[in-house]
This record gives sequence, structure tokens and C-alpha cells, in this order.
Amino acid sequence: MIQQGRSFSQHAAKNETWEEVVLGEQAIERLKHGSGVTLSVKTPLGRLYRVETTFIGTNSQSELFFELPSVLNADLSNYFDAGFKVTVKAISDKGEGAIIQFQSIINNVAYKPFRLLSLSMPHNAHLRPLRNEPRFDVKLDAVVVGQSRELAVKLQDLSANGCRFITDYNGPSFSEAMTLNLVVTKPDNQQQFSLTGTVKNHHKKGSTKQYGLQFDTRGAIQVKALMTQLIFDGSHLSFKKAGAN
Repeated sequence: MIQQGRSFSQHAAKNETWEEVVLGEQAIERLKHGSGVTLSVKTPLGRLYRVETTFIGTNSQSELFFELPSVLNADLSNYFDAGFKVTVKAISDKGEGAIIQFQSIINNVAYKPFRLLSLSMPHNAHLRPLRNEPRFDVKLDAVVVGQSRELAVKLQDLSANGCRFITDYNGPSFSEAMTLNLVVTKPDNQQQFSLTGTVKNHHKKGSTKQYGLQFDTRGAIQVKALMTQLIFDGSHLSFKKAGAN
């Protein structure tokens, strides 16, 4: 269902899947410079090519600039040419968060002095929410267990049904639909909380990779227990200090 004009909070309150159409400029304002995006290029003959790259910014002529993907020269010549149609998919973490998707056209491909891909500003874009419930900023360390090796990560926000965590950009990657177990340990008594669930989205942000995890039944029970152990420290939720009520 496509709706226009409602705020993110109004949609979230209805707790239903929705999609909002906004002006292209409004959607681009939600994208942070340096955000990872996925480009799906379609040639005039109908061939599709999908690749990830980085959003750089815009100029006064309403052009969008991206890093030219590091791919084979043959792929660049076959799929990156002026006039080819491109579908751009990105994740915005502003507000309640949204998946942004729009269609555009390649304006120019530059190799020197910088590798740049220029696209035209889209007339409109589609926004789909990442979540339908309140999320709370947190400052918690966690460990991904059950993989080939344990990986330390940082939780950035929590809700009753999911969380967002970050890893180093050069660390292991997790694909969508992958099941994970994030273990959070309370420092004072070593009590552990297993936040289990499925990876729903991921994107690059600066020198990190960010992931959205949707809890399964066990994870939803565990996060409720975890939330009872947290207090607001002025900017985030963190563990209560020993002896605090």
C-alpha cells in the first residue's frame, strides 16, 4: 500500500507495513554522506548488474555523486554508460530509520582525477520503515557466538523486537537472512543475555558496517530481561551500576 503525506510516527503507530512516496530531494536529505548503497543498473537490452558503492553527495545542479565501483573494466564499459537506468537502494538511520529506493539515470562516468559516478536527481523516491516500534539508544558490548570465531560488536539501539549493531568494516560480514546469536554480559555478575534472531538489513557507514537484527521468540524474551537491567545515563541506556536500585 502506497501512502503519501503521513509522518513516520503516524505510520509506526499503526504497526503495519507501508510505503511512502516523497520527493527525490527529501529522500536524499535522509542519506548521510559516506553511506553504502546498492546500485542495480539496467542496460537498454534489459541486462541487470548489481553492485555496492558509496554515496558522496550532491551539487547545485541536482546531481548525485557516488564512488565509481571497483569492478572489472569490462563491467564498467558494459554497464556504466550515460543514459542507462539505475535503481538505487540505501538505508537511512535518521529518525525511525527507512529503506530508501529510487530510480535514476547515469549522467556521467569519470575516471580522472577522481573515480565518480554521476546520476540525475530522481523525481520521487519510496521510503519503507525499518521498524514499527520505539528503539532506545544503548551503549553495550556484545559478542557474536556460534560462528567460525567469536566477534566483538557494539549494540547501538534496542527495541522489543530487534536491535542495531556495528562491526569494524574490515571484519567478517553477515548476509541478510543469516541467523545470529549476540551475547551481552552484565559486568558485575557475568549474567548473560542471548539476543538471537535474523539479519534483516546491513549497510556501510564510514569505517563500520551496521546490521539490523530481528529477534526470534527466544531473543524477544531475552531482550525483555536485559532491558530491566538498564538505566538511562543521560544519553544512552547502559547497565545499572553495582548497588543501584
